[in-house]
Amino acid sequence: MTTANIMLYVDKVEENADFWKKYLDFKETERFDFGDSISIVLAVSPTCNLQLFNIDFIKKNSPEVAAHKPSLLFDVANFDELHEHFTKDDHPVGDIMMVGDARTFNFPDVDGNYYAVREAKE
Repeated sequence: MTTANIMLYVDKVEENADFWKKYLDFKETERFDFGDSISIVLAVSPTCNLQLFNIDFIKKNSPEVAAHKPSLLFDVANFDELHEHFTKDDHPVGDIMMVGDARTFNFPDVDGNYYAVREAKE
């Protein structure tokens, strides 16, 4: 089995991990201590993880990739519930709109990076 590990470079590792756990119910699977920085791995699915790194750590150790930001789209079954969760917490969230034949919306994390959500087909 192959697992994809998507690396996100953020300002606040701990706060971003809490954000992903709260809104998308990702589970922390590993934590790495680099002395002056930490990295947290969150399971998205059995074959996909998000690994959060502090952007300053990346700029120091791998400056050639520090500006790379992925564009992520999450297919979720609990589409309406997730949108409502953001709304009831007064967290910024985009309007639900149709893109092709799918309902979508976007949201920012605690660093202001935007991600998209698409309603999963049954």
